[in-house]
Amino acid sequence: MLCEGDKQELREMAASEKLREEFRMLRKNSRAIEGRVSIDELAHWLTVINRICPGDSKHLKFINDADIRL
Repeated sequence: MLCEGDKQELREMAASEKLREEFRMLRKNSRAIEGRVSIDELAHWLTVINRICPGDSKHLKFINDADIRL
């Protein structure tokens, strides 16, 4: 369950016309490009994101086993 502070914050966000307009714009823009992203655009975007957020470069240890179960 949410505490009263969280509930109040959600009420304020729901009442915010600016926030509602931003979500409308995001929804409209995502629908406008839906299904029209080429593989080149995707590769470019992934490359840019990788440069911005390179993540951890540590190598994972290979598990050499024929029967691995979770």
